[in-house]
Amino acid sequence: MISSDLAHTHLKDGPYGFCDCAEAYDKAVGKWGDSMNSTYIRQQAANQQTLGAKSCGFTGMIFLDGILDVIRKESGEWESQCLANFHPTYYGMMVARFGHGLQGLSRE
Repeated sequence: MISSDLAHTHLKDGPYGFCDCAEAYDKAVGKWGDSMNSTYIRQQAANQQTLGAKSCGFTGMIFLDGILDVIRKESGEWESQCLANFHPTYYGMMVARFGHGLQGLSRE
């Protein structure tokens, strides 16, 4: 399990201020969570992080992406699902699952 907050810059009056990059960051992370396509986390989210998304969990997700790369190479095809990706407060949160045989499982 990797615990990580997403962008911390969704609200102007939040402790880290506002950045347009926050929404793009969280969307890129959500696409990664739905696909395990490393481009979303290693390039798109990374770019938004440098612009000011201020995600304290970015390094944890990069670590998880690397672990998933190794697992998929050794044990075959894995699947992923992004179950939730919201920012009810100044920072974003995502819930995703990764594993074998997820296709056809409900998101509820």
